Amino acid sequence: MAAQGRIVWVSGPAVKADGMSDAKMYETVVVGNSKLVGEVIRLTGDVAFIQVYESTSGLKPGEPVVGTGNPLSV
Repeated sequence: MAAQGRIVWVSGPAVKADGMSDAKMYETVVVGNSKLVGEVIRLTGDVAFIQVYESTSGLKPGEPVVGTGNPLSV
């Protein structure tokens, strides 16, 4: 099952999301209502730290984060 969580905070390209207990390291995630591409770079319990590879301006706490179940690839 894909991880589904919510944004807790945004700081530049870094996003912290809770409720991500099913997430895996280096998993690609879809971040926010704008569906930005990101990657899980750290996991602590059900909290995921995510590197977003697009502009995070406009992202707000409470927006969804959904895991794809796949690693980032080009």
